[in-house]
Amino acid sequence: MRVPQFFFKCTHVARSYTLHRSLPDFNNKVMEETASSGSTDVKCDVCIGLKRKAEQACLECVSSYCEIHLDLHNTLHVGKRHRLVEANETLQEKICPHHDKLQEVYCRTDQQCICHLCITDNHRGHDVIAMEKEVIDKQLKLGELQKQTTDTIQAMEKDVQELRQAVETLVQEALKKSERSFTVLIESMKDNQRKVTELIQGQTDAAERQAEEFAETLQQEINKLKDIDAKLQYLELLSHSNNDVRFLENTVHMPSLNAYKKCFTLLEHPYCSFDRATEAVTELITKLNIISQWSLLTISGRVKTTRIVTSPPPKTREDFLQYATKLTFNTNTAHTSLRLSDEDRKVTASHPNEDYPEHTERFDSRAQILCNEALTGSPHYWEAEFGGGLGWVCIAVSYKEICRKGKRAPHFGRNSHSWGLRSYGFMSEFWYNNKMVNCKGQSWCYRIGVYLHHNAGILAFYNVSDNMSLIHKTQTMFSEPVYPGFGMGGKRCYLRICDQVKS
Repeated sequence: MRVPQFFFKCTHVARSYTLHRSLPDFNNKVMEETASSGSTDVKCDVCIGLKRKAEQACLECVSSYCEIHLDLHNTLHVGKRHRLVEANETLQEKICPHHDKLQEVYCRTDQQCICHLCITDNHRGHDVIAMEKEVIDKQLKLGELQKQTTDTIQAMEKDVQELRQAVETLVQEALKKSERSFTVLIESMKDNQRKVTELIQGQTDAAERQAEEFAETLQQEINKLKDIDAKLQYLELLSHSNNDVRFLENTVHMPSLNAYKKCFTLLEHPYCSFDRATEAVTELITKLNIISQWSLLTISGRVKTTRIVTSPPPKTREDFLQYATKLTFNTNTAHTSLRLSDEDRKVTASHPNEDYPEHTERFDSRAQILCNEALTGSPHYWEAEFGGGLGWVCIAVSYKEICRKGKRAPHFGRNSHSWGLRSYGFMSEFWYNNKMVNCKGQSWCYRIGVYLHHNAGILAFYNVSDNMSLIHKTQTMFSEPVYPGFGMGGKRCYLRICDQVKS
């Protein structure tokens, strides 16, 4: 432990200092009282052996004193302005480790507390200020930061609450709309059911009336036959009565009967029965089930691609680089007029053509190439640098099934399976589904950044050469993963996939 300079001063003065008690007696008393005192957090720096509890500390002498040595300190420095404070363990933290002086000033240049001797030593010419003033400044800044932190927390908590309420409201509204739509569909089906039921019931009533007419006619014939049958039964009785005269006289008006013929026919032809209506209903159900299944797939796809909340788009290149995606050329797709180099990260328009082997994935009519990476989900970002001779380059994304063979194989952006930005350096065109949009107001460009947010359906192109100015942005809906692609037209043109690092 470092022995305070004051100890040497007080031992030197004590030789000539006359007290009512001798110095040995004084030291004996110190030892006796020290032996009886317990351990404390702060000890006297002057006591020898067991340390007594320090009562106060002197900022000038940089030492802590017990009650006895404090009296001696005050006697030796009577009339001098030594600042005394309550003894605590942090005293050593206030002492300069280089000069054993109290640190009373603050160096703003080096952001540290120093003593006055440090000003002329290691901190010469630095911006220094009294520690009290710096404390006040830092307290003001601290108060501002605390207020800012509190305000920010409150704003964030408010945003969280509003976000949750907004999402809940949107979800509930979507569910209500869906329920209303299905309710309308169900009511429509019920209405059709009622109409079909009424049609069947109408036809049934007509059939019942017609059948009742035939039944009444038959009933009248039955009644006539019953009368005839009664007369015949009477004649039969007479025939057994041994009165042949009377029997023969009654048989003079014997009734005659015609052969019975049905006056109606029950139709069993398949085209004249209710089975046709039943079959039509069954056919309707089958068609509705098919339509419902296809519609459910469409609805499911749209629901899955629905985005209620998304991250704000990047603004600076540093923001874009957070989504940097490493790309590699798929050499099996390269057209023979494209020469690969720079570890397959650069393509150049070649003449004569390269001797690539045949491959099912290779473009054979357009100078185009795809990358290996299938991109989907969260945001992606990549950059491409181009130059060389006169001509153009196309930076694109494409579905895997894009046509690659024959004269009908399109350039990127000339069909519904790809999106492409064709750049001439000083101007650009965006192509999709064989429709072109001129990108106006563009400055010279030799490096383009591509931002893709597959889930949100965002595809944007930026001029990295011009501080990330937007060239073109499109909002679409991707139904499957997309592959970065590149194309070019012209001699000696080249394009290179860049390493996404801060320039």
